[in-house]
Amino acid sequence: MTFVFAWSYAGASIKRLHDRDKSGWWTFPYMVAPGLNGQFGDLLGSSFAAALIGLAVFIALTWGFVDICLLKGTHGPNRFGPDPLAPRNTRPRWDRQSELEFVPHRAGPSAGA
Repeated sequence: MTFVFAWSYAGASIKRLHDRDKSGWWTFPYMVAPGLNGQFGDLLGSSFAAALIGLAVFIALTWGFVDICLLKGTHGPNRFGPDPLAPRNTRPRWDRQSELEFVPHRAGPSAGA
């Protein structure tokens, strides 16, 4: 289940970053770096470097939360596609009332024959 959760969370986060006109590679400092620090942070012990890395990871995690969850997406289209919240044109593509009426061709010899 961890793989399924991670895959769906990464997909949703990348889609949200694209909505903010950012590359999907921003998931690395936002989510992967805190995960790596959680796994391997004990190897540094209680040194100054461990505290500094922990602070940097906390800042990245907090900014990632703000960037992905709280800030609005870009207004209008960006390099990843159109704005999903833009109002859509709901009018029909052609006006059915002014449609041309096609008259069937008459059977018989042509006019020049």
